[in-house]
Amino acid sequence: MKKGTKRENGNKSQIIRDFAAANPGLKSSEIVRALNEQGHKVYAAIVSQALRGTAGAKKRKSKRGRKPGTKNAVKATAAATEFDLSSIKAAAAFVKATGGVDAAISSIKSFQKISELLK
Repeated sequence: MKKGTKRENGNKSQIIRDFAAANPGLKSSEIVRALNEQGHKVYAAIVSQALRGTAGAKKRKSKRGRKPGTKNAVKATAAATEFDLSSIKAAAAFVKATGGVDAAISSIKSFQKISELLK
């Protein structure tokens, strides 16, 4: 802390908050004028900054319970959609057994038609 900045009756922000609480109808410029008359050296920027945290401050949201589409939700979705390596091996064996990708696709389409007829 800089030398000479500590006050016996509190810091400037606390003085401003206390004065604003005691005089709720005053605007920032009126608070500056009144406190300067009392001997406190304050500026409009200090007053607005001190009063910003007291009325209507925007609360920071926690990272828990985020909505879908956020970073953590994307990670959870990726983990849930992981598939078993054995299914890839089975598909590769099927493609190899049918003689290639085109033949495998043709076989699958034929299978779909047969299964629709059997329903």
